[in-house]
Amino acid sequence: MSKPSPAKTFFEVLFYVTFAAGMAFGTSSFTLISALFETLSAPWVVAAMVLSGVFCAVVSSSIAELASMYPSAPGVRTYLKVVLPSQLSLGLVYLYLVFMILVAGVESYMFALVSKSVFPALDPLYVVLGLLAFTIVVNLLGFDLPRTLQVLTTLLLILTVIVLATYGMAASDHRNVFDKNSFGDIAKLPGAIGLAVYLYVGYEWTTMLGFRPASYRRAIPLSMPMAIGTNVIAYSVFAIGFAAMIDPSRISGDPIPQVVYFRTLLGHAGVYVALSLSILAIFSTFNAGIMGGSRLIFILTREGNLPAWCAWMSATTGAPIGGIIVLGSLATLCSVVVVTFKLQLLAAVIGSCIVSFVYAAFLWAAIKLRRTQPAMPRPFRNPVPEWIQYAVMVFSPVMGILALFSEPGIQLWAVGGLLLFIAFAFIATQASLARMRTARPRMEGSRVGAD
Repeated sequence: MSKPSPAKTFFEVLFYVTFAAGMAFGTSSFTLISALFETLSAPWVVAAMVLSGVFCAVVSSSIAELASMYPSAPGVRTYLKVVLPSQLSLGLVYLYLVFMILVAGVESYMFALVSKSVFPALDPLYVVLGLLAFTIVVNLLGFDLPRTLQVLTTLLLILTVIVLATYGMAASDHRNVFDKNSFGDIAKLPGAIGLAVYLYVGYEWTTMLGFRPASYRRAIPLSMPMAIGTNVIAYSVFAIGFAAMIDPSRISGDPIPQVVYFRTLLGHAGVYVALSLSILAIFSTFNAGIMGGSRLIFILTREGNLPAWCAWMSATTGAPIGGIIVLGSLATLCSVVVVTFKLQLLAAVIGSCIVSFVYAAFLWAAIKLRRTQPAMPRPFRNPVPEWIQYAVMVFSPVMGILALFSEPGIQLWAVGGLLLFIAFAFIATQASLARMRTARPRMEGSRVGAD
């Protein structure tokens, strides 16, 4: 096979970077930045986002090593399955699916609120239902965004945010950034770091997009930390621009603070900028999340964990119809609950906690496989020292738990919600294992009969 040209290699890496950055940079990212301002001042908000980005970069190196060992595999499932007991690995996968459903609920509601700021007569619930219906139909028909469009929409989204945030910084006197209370309470930082993990999640899906086996040697391992770094810069510049332009009391707790910021910066035209950015974010986040999650459901079904109809695929497009219906229905239900009870921040907090535990499991998988399968080929080898991997692995779940208590007024609800989802994952796991135990004798009996 001929080596790709430098131009093709550059585009390949750019596609991976923009895909991973776009997956994470949704409309709800602004909501989470606003939530960070509820407990921290601007310097500590930036510190939390930077440290969370460093944490995710360490995790991405472990994921890259796993991906190089199992290229083109359904990563989330494979990486956990190879080292963890069946009950634990399945439980974490089901929790990860819960996280994806929560993100869909938060993201769709935030898009609806931004739309309402431009068109006040709109009912957020109808906007959410319309958005989800459109996304589900597009996926059922097997439509995928062209790679070039994915690159362009994400670049336009992130560059616009950086430019307008820099403009806000230049146009202000920065009194709100470095006031006498600007350094806040450092004790709140660990929980804020755990909450900020939500801002970067999605880079791990890049491991399923390899153009060729050689992509797992350098291109994909390089692209994930580059995407995280890109978002660290965009979020940090935007947070400083926020605090420089607007009093923190107007920032904290607002579910769509970008609308306030852009309106302050650009006048009434700012709301249209906010809506345009939300549309770009939907292109790069929502559709890819539904498709990725439905493929994970397809893999679980092929293993025998879910009813056979969940693996139904379109004969013409190859779209995983059953998985899209399952995930789309659950995402719609979650979105209706989030909209009705305004639970966007609660969902984000619980989601951050869940993914912190999943990332710890990825780190453990990479470390353990170094010991149990040292001879297995690793085209990419994690350069991060093992003691740092251990430290991040231990800190990750602690950070996730602290995230549950990072936002005032919802701590008990966050703990209760997490326990509810853990119970769901446990029940789903037990049902899957029972299904597999029942199916195994039937398969063996069929073989005997055939013989």
